[in-house]
Amino acid sequence: MIHWNPPPSNWVKMNVDTGFSTAKQLATSGFVIKNEEGLILGSGFRVHNLVTTTTVAEAITTLHGLQFAYDMGFSQIILESNSKLTIKNLTFPGGDYSETRSVTWNTKVWVGSLSGCRFKFTTRKGNSVVHALEEKGLMTLEDYFWVEDASMEAKELADADRRFQQPS
Repeated sequence: MIHWNPPPSNWVKMNVDTGFSTAKQLATSGFVIKNEEGLILGSGFRVHNLVTTTTVAEAITTLHGLQFAYDMGFSQIILESNSKLTIKNLTFPGGDYSETRSVTWNTKVWVGSLSGCRFKFTTRKGNSVVHALEEKGLMTLEDYFWVEDASMEAKELADADRRFQQPS
């Protein structure tokens, strides 16, 4: 069974996910930051217009998630996404020649301002809290940000994650 696993001490784990509507050319970036105890330190979602592909939407979500964490003062971040392509593009040492190259480049620049950053792939089941946020973003169509809080659905899923945490 796949569940969220905590970051090492003095690190935070940020999970990001994207909601996307092809018909509306609309995407939402969802992100949630948790500490080693699984407590939510920050969360939110942003709405993006005129986004034409899921791939671009996933790359934008990663960038906006890191910017949010940085703005909250976090400098050691493990970022998890269920987008294999986004994680591959960010961890590949060579150039990114895909349609997301400009966003990938900007994300790598942001990473340079952090003390530490790791990118990891997770499945949708490992990303359930943030999936609830991005779905809410697609329905709300407004940007929302929480500090030490989240939507009710996300908080319930985060509490369930904490009950199933594997010991470090």
